[in-house]
Amino acid sequence: GHGHGTGGYEQLERAGGCLPGRAPLPGSTSVRAAFVHVVGDLLQSVGVLVAATIIYFKPQCKVADPISTLFFSVFVLGSTFTILRDVFRVLMEGAPRGVEFGAVKEVLLGVSGVKGVHDLHLWALTLSHHAVSAHVAVDASADPETVLREATAQLQGRFGFGSCTVQVERYQEAMA
Repeated sequence: GHGHGTGGYEQLERAGGCLPGRAPLPGSTSVRAAFVHVVGDLLQSVGVLVAATIIYFKPQCKVADPISTLFFSVFVLGSTFTILRDVFRVLMEGAPRGVEFGAVKEVLLGVSGVKGVHDLHLWALTLSHHAVSAHVAVDASADPETVLREATAQLQGRFGFGSCTVQVERYQEAMA
């Protein structure tokens, strides 16, 4: 839906996105990061408890504490990298995860009357709300309105783009 209320991109993420055949992402990125932090703290506490138990019964095994710290730190670091990757994908306006540029171009070229595609751009507004813009060149016999409707329907239906901007123009030999 379209609205002018508050909430911005966080509101788009909570709406569950537009990706067909996929479950909505679990909450916002901030909630995911907080969850990883809490789970990391829990695992670290369990690790300290286990290390303390080992050291209590075998005082010569004091290395158990740094080993458990290292092990659980690596786990939390790995989880943090996935969140950072997703955040940077949105901040840098990267291509949406799971959407191939070539596949989008092929779908547009498959629309009846389309002879060429250029200025194709894909980006993630949030992790679950993707956008596309493209120029499609059509032959003289094609109805621009029909091409526009079909291209937009294909982009939304096949790839789940929440925002589609398609510019239709007449094909010229110089475009080849």
